[in-house]
Amino acid sequence: GRLDVLVNNAYAGVSLIDRSTGKKFWQTDPIETWDTINNVGLRNHYICTTLASRMMVEQKSGLIINISSYGGLKYLFNCAYGIGKAACDRMAVDCAHELKKFNVACISLWPGPVRTEYIQENIIKHAEDNPSDMSLRSSKIFEKGETIEFAGKSIVHLAADPNIMKKTGRIIETTALACEYGFTDIDGLTPICTRKVKDLLQLEGWNKLAAFVPDFVKIPYWVLHMTANKF
Repeated sequence: GRLDVLVNNAYAGVSLIDRSTGKKFWQTDPIETWDTINNVGLRNHYICTTLASRMMVEQKSGLIINISSYGGLKYLFNCAYGIGKAACDRMAVDCAHELKKFNVACISLWPGPVRTEYIQENIIKHAEDNPSDMSLRSSKIFEKGETIEFAGKSIVHLAADPNIMKKTGRIIETTALACEYGFTDIDGLTPICTRKVKDLLQLEGWNKLAAFVPDFVKIPYWVLHMTANKF
């Protein structure tokens, strides 16, 4: 058989993260929290990557994509989530290092806020029924977020890119790929970009100021790197 693309996207932690919002890590069950968030979201990614790589190395071509998030860079949701996403990013980088000479690419893909069915039912609808400053802010972020198909469109373009090896070992945002390859979400819009200054100002309610900021003004990657510098 042949395998051209592997997307590590399976995840089981959304409901648990929602239920444990506001709790510190020592206030939750460590085994349940870790296993729910990182058994499916990290452990199986490594297993699938290993098994897929055996096929791809033999055929000397292939693309492996880990679906990760900004939580791999800065604190988001809870400790176990951030640990898992940071590990997914590092997995992509290190696996790419060993796979590169076999012409197999490995990338970590960061979607932005995604309007999944769970989010629409439990975040957006909940904010409408039970408005509060926190719930309305969360709802606003997701309302301007991506559909579940947007990451899929990103992956299609990556898989069709004849120069994909130039991207191996990198962390790439879905919105950055939309700009590079020239595609939009299924509703014809470009979702919120967490690096675009205009979008960030609008989220904070500074719409008048945002109107004067060009779309191309974004927070540089080196700034993001420095904000997460551990040294």
